[in-house]
Amino acid sequence: MDGVHDLAGVQGFGKVPHTVNADIGPTFHAEWEHLPYSLMFAGVAELGAFSVDEVRYVVERMEPRHYMMTPYYERYVIGVAALMVEKGILTQEELESLAGGPFPLSRPSESEGRPARIDTTTFEVGQRVRVRDEYVPGHIRMPAYCRGRVGTIAHRTTEKWPFPDAIGHGRNDAGEEPTYHVTFAAEELFGSDTDGGSVVVDLFEGYLEPAA
Repeated sequence: MDGVHDLAGVQGFGKVPHTVNADIGPTFHAEWEHLPYSLMFAGVAELGAFSVDEVRYVVERMEPRHYMMTPYYERYVIGVAALMVEKGILTQEELESLAGGPFPLSRPSESEGRPARIDTTTFEVGQRVRVRDEYVPGHIRMPAYCRGRVGTIAHRTTEKWPFPDAIGHGRNDAGEEPTYHVTFAAEELFGSDTDGGSVVVDLFEGYLEPAA
């Protein structure tokens, strides 16, 4: 799903300050910021009510202005709350009673997702691959900027995971597949408007095809 959550490579935001191995400070900056992860894993591991990918997708479904004006960790509080309402764990009225007022949630899903591909190819380190040029209305873990681009396999994971486009919608046909670290020349992704170098993207097998 193309949306405000996937802004990498989008023009008009200016240069991103970056220093290799710089100290970026603590993970949490306020006492409450650990709460969304605690809630998320309570829903995933303790209740078995939803998956981590469903949490990612429900955050992507936030109304764009709401998303942009909401701090990072607060988005996940909203996301988990929205899933708990959608799954029937609590009601919107109960939530707003506990919150002491209106509690805007994510928009309803407009996609059913898609099953894992059955025609995937296993790739080897050093092999050239192309990212499938696909536009998906639901959850997907492929950055838009690498869609249709050619890179080289740098690593294949030994573990396998459910296909995000399926498990992110609560489907039972997600299967399991490895992910690959794919190295792209910066120019391949962003043209001449780059300082050069390369970008490594972690991509599921189902997003890749052999490069011609």
